[in-house]
This record gives sequence, structure tokens and C-alpha cells, in this order.
Amino acid sequence: MKTAVISGADRGLGLSMATALLAQGWRVFAGRFLEEYALLDELQAQYPELYPVQMDVSSRESILEAYAEVCRHTDHVDMVISNAAYMGGPNSSTFKGELPIDFALLEYSFRVNALGALQLVEIFLPLLEKGDMKRICFISSEVSSVTMMHRDAGFRYTMTKTAVNVACRILYNDLFPQGYTFRLFQPGWMRRVLPDGSRAATGTVDSDESAAVAVAQFVADREDEQRLVLTDYLGNEWAY
Repeated sequence: MKTAVISGADRGLGLSMATALLAQGWRVFAGRFLEEYALLDELQAQYPELYPVQMDVSSRESILEAYAEVCRHTDHVDMVISNAAYMGGPNSSTFKGELPIDFALLEYSFRVNALGALQLVEIFLPLLEKGDMKRICFISSEVSSVTMMHRDAGFRYTMTKTAVNVACRILYNDLFPQGYTFRLFQPGWMRRVLPDGSRAATGTVDSDESAAVAVAQFVADREDEQRLVLTDYLGNEWAY
């Protein structure tokens, strides 16, 4: 059975990607972080091949514990999707404001968004090595592109997502010759999913819509796998 691990899957894009993969017959280990969300439990009632796994990607110990839990159920993983992210919270922004930049939160953002993504791949690599697909997927952002990003605020999310792109490139350079393939995906500005499953008013894209495109790209092979590209939920390629 094709098997995937998804970080940050207790709501939003991660949950929607898990749902889409389960509907295609995959076994999914879904990273859970937010205690107030029970959406994974509701989904598990429908799909017995869903395994919620506690995972805080800011903590290496937590990822290692999640890895040990996954190993209790399977001897291989075909796909790892790094999705967990910290958006930044208040005062993440600029030199223009009255308050200084919160460097403690900036460091935390790096632990989650960039270092957490890299550690997730590193720790799960032994299981990926035994899988058929050996596919590594990173959720990036439109703000990750240095050449196309015109914001003058928001250091946390922008800097960390650019770091994700660089990590993906280095991993690609190292692992593609060994049979690994990569996806780098920009999901759009999604409406936030609330604990009851409803959507917030802000945002332009529903997570289910973006996940459908993401999963289609993640599951399918490409004729040009030798190219590492950043694609978005509309199918466009981005400079990164």
C-alpha cells in the first residue's frame, strides 16, 4: 500500500491533502499538533488507514517519536509532505512599526518552517529509502520567491519559506541521483479552517481546492523529473 507522512495535518491544507490521498487508497500518517482540533478523529472514523501521529516539528525529539510510531505500523514510506508552518503572529513585520522586531518569534518560525521541514526529511529518510516512490514534497509560498516578492514587511514567514526552497534544492542536488523525486508547491492564500471545520472569511482559496491540485502533482510522475520547479495551485511555474 502506498504510504504518506504529512506534517501539520490537523487542519487546513494538511488535512485536505490527507483526505485526498486517503480517497485514492493511500495509507496516511497525519501529523497532529493542535489539541483543540478533532477533525482528524472525524476523518479517521471514515478512513481506517488514517493514523494521526503527535508531531511538533519545532522539536527534534517529537519528530523522532513520530518516526518511531510510524515504524510500528509500516516498514516503508513512499512520500513525505512537509506542510507544518507557523505564520508569524503579531508584530512580525517591519522597521516601520513602533515596536521592534520580535527575534524570538523569528527564531521559532525558523525552527518550525525551515529546520522542522529539513529534520522531517532527514529523520524519515530510512523509511523513504524502502519505499517505491521516494518522493519528497515541500509546501512553499508565493512570498518565498526572492525575485517576485515585493513586500516590505513580514520577515518571519518570508525568510523561512525562502529557506525551505533552498533546503529543497540542496536535498534535490544530493538525493535526485539516488532515485528521489521532489515537489515544491505554492498553495495560495487559503481561508483558515476553524476547529468546527468551517472556513474563516479571509483568504482567496479553499484548502480542498488547493489540496486537489497539490496531490495530483505529488502523486503523478513527470517526464521532466530532472527539473526542480516551484508550481502553484493554478499550475503556474514560479521563479524561486
